[in-house]
Amino acid sequence: MSQSPTYCLGIDTSCDETSIALLNDRTGEVLANVISSQIKVHAVHGGVVPELASREHAKNINIVFQKALDEAQISTEQISSIAVTTTPGLIGCLLVGLSFAKGLAYQLQVPLHEVNHLEGHLLSGFLDQTEFGIEPRQNEFPILGLVVSGGHTAFYQVESPEQIQILGQTVDDAAGEAFDKGGKLIGLDYPAGPQVDRHSKKGNNQAIPFKVARVKMGEQYLSFSGLKTAAYQYAQKNPNLSESQINDFCASLQSSIVDALIQKTEFFLNQGEYKAVLVSGGVAMNSELRERIQDNCQKLGIKCLIAKPQYCTDNAAMIAYASLLKAHKTDGLWDAKARATQKIQARTLPKK
Repeated sequence: MSQSPTYCLGIDTSCDETSIALLNDRTGEVLANVISSQIKVHAVHGGVVPELASREHAKNINIVFQKALDEAQISTEQISSIAVTTTPGLIGCLLVGLSFAKGLAYQLQVPLHEVNHLEGHLLSGFLDQTEFGIEPRQNEFPILGLVVSGGHTAFYQVESPEQIQILGQTVDDAAGEAFDKGGKLIGLDYPAGPQVDRHSKKGNNQAIPFKVARVKMGEQYLSFSGLKTAAYQYAQKNPNLSESQINDFCASLQSSIVDALIQKTEFFLNQGEYKAVLVSGGVAMNSELRERIQDNCQKLGIKCLIAKPQYCTDNAAMIAYASLLKAHKTDGLWDAKARATQKIQARTLPKK
């Protein structure tokens, strides 16, 4: 007689979205991935307000939990483990999710696993892909991973789900920050990144000579603060843009950001023998980035893994999935603590 299926509950409250997911702990199938967005709460402020975000998580987390159970059509007795984001993120937000996870794990007497939010993003490229099932095959590695979002822009060497090392990252603003703040300068509503993408399709990407500065620290680093300054200066000199000028601004801004990411991807690919490129994070939904990274990989003859759109932004399914990939090698953590920041070990690049 076959055993009844059991499920891993994932929780993510790292920033401004309350998310709870339920995955079959043997197959990795996603039965529910509920996300409660706070965009309307923070839109009036033009960005995330940490205190407001924490309050919204506390108000919504039990509602989201019940909705996930209903969507998956399971009972709490079928939950075999709980995975929760503990780092990095807004500390007050993380604490809401961790407190809920600890209480529920104690009530159900199931293991509690802490997950690094960035590792969740990295591994989300395998999520819900039938060819991989519950775990990517060893012959898929090593992988060059790129997490690109509003808060993070970094490249990683992924040897396995347990062996992830950072190669390089932005020294200041993230790519998503440049998208959002650039769009805000010309009056686009928060979050502006998706609107920049839409407007760019009708614009001339050579209209404005935006450039991303090189970083003196080394080729493995990026910087987007100078691009933001250039966008600000352009908006100040041109306060009343026409629709076509807005399109050109967005196309030029997007092209410069994507150029920087593509060039850095090529740099890291030249540093090692990678079998695939994995792209995830909110900016991975950008149409130009998705198209260009796929074209590059096709030309190089390597696999391109881009997280499915529903797993690009912050979500709990990727947290549960990352936990399942590691659960057989870790014990339950009753003393898990929230940490606003945590570095993934860096890999030293060889000198040419």
